Amino acid sequence: MDETVPKTPLLPLLILLVALLPFGCGGGASDEAASEDSAAHAVAVQVAKAQMVTMHPRLELVGTVVAVPEQTAMVAPQFGGSVEKVAVVEGQHVKAGDLLVQLDSHVARTDVARARGALDEKAAALERLQRGYLPREIEGARKDRDKAQATLDGLQNELTALEGLRARGEVSPVAYETKAKAVHAAEATLASAEARLQLLEEGTPPEQIAQAKGLLEVAQADLDHAELVLEWCSITSPIDGVVTKLMAYQGQFFDRAVPLATVIDLSSVFVQLRVPSRDFAKVRVGSPVEARLDSLAGRTFEGKIARISGEADPQTGNFIVFARLQNQEDLLRPGLGCNAGIALPDIPDALAIPVAAVGDNAGTPVATVIRDGKAYETEVELGAETSELAQIVSGLSAGDVVATSGGYGLPDGCPVRIVEGPAAQ
Repeated sequence: MDETVPKTPLLPLLILLVALLPFGCGGGASDEAASEDSAAHAVAVQVAKAQMVTMHPRLELVGTVVAVPEQTAMVAPQFGGSVEKVAVVEGQHVKAGDLLVQLDSHVARTDVARARGALDEKAAALERLQRGYLPREIEGARKDRDKAQATLDGLQNELTALEGLRARGEVSPVAYETKAKAVHAAEATLASAEARLQLLEEGTPPEQIAQAKGLLEVAQADLDHAELVLEWCSITSPIDGVVTKLMAYQGQFFDRAVPLATVIDLSSVFVQLRVPSRDFAKVRVGSPVEARLDSLAGRTFEGKIARISGEADPQTGNFIVFARLQNQEDLLRPGLGCNAGIALPDIPDALAIPVAAVGDNAGTPVATVIRDGKAYETEVELGAETSELAQIVSGLSAGDVVATSGGYGLPDGCPVRIVEGPAAQ
């Protein structure tokens, strides 16, 4: 049986070899040798100074393009009806008043004709009453009165003659009573003829004219309503915009108030953004916003915060804000995603260092300070940040030199040499 030769562990051997190599901030040699070689093996770093500046912080968020509510019209019929014609397609630009959908209007046209006929009838009646009676009508009434008067006079003469005969017993009582009744009937006819003549001579009573005017106004209202219903059969766009949704098809029946199309004025749009509660107090109506759309090859659009929601999202604590963007080129459409930066209030006299100079040590922000050619890691408290600068609330002083490249993770006291450009690895 062969004996197994014991193997030397590989990892301890590698650690020993690395320790013997003479590179910067390494050990394994004598202190005197390390001191002599420190300049030759110092770590190359790039540096910058902590300076007092005015910072222009930005809040970077992800947003969505949405329509402005006041520039959105959901078009619905005023009454139920079937679609006779669809005059537009989705995505089409329309002007206010352009036809979108035509409903069946046969019944509406019939109602208009009937209402117009009733109006003409009431107008003719009022005109006749306002005009008064014609002279020939008055003259005819006068002749009727004269005729009734002559008839009465004749009958009264005959009745007077019968009275003498009745006294002598030469006429029967029945004949006398018959003549007397004829006289009474003639008197009634004369009274009626005189009343009619008086009415015609005085003209139309004011109350009859007022009644006729009221009936004419009712007929006019009926016609206006019928014409309005006919107009509602032609469903038009209330605004200039783009037809973004079209739910109508030819022959389809729609109930009253059921939307059949949506038109949006896209001359300007909103970008909806969710602002964390910690940054809410920094955002104001009018704050500048720059939106970038990767779907448009990184095209940027500038705008301002137009609205801020009145309450926070109970789930996340975020606040919804809306930034208005102008859309003259018609490139922005609801539903597009974008990245947006909100310009926050400037911070004057802020101590700042480059963002590249800030590191992380187990969750604690740190910066590598260079003093006397050596590196020292220092904890810092951060404030606002921009794409280039980080505000230092505590931990550094103006004029401190910090490593922006090559200094991360160096042990305290490690020798460094300052270089420019990409030499600091």
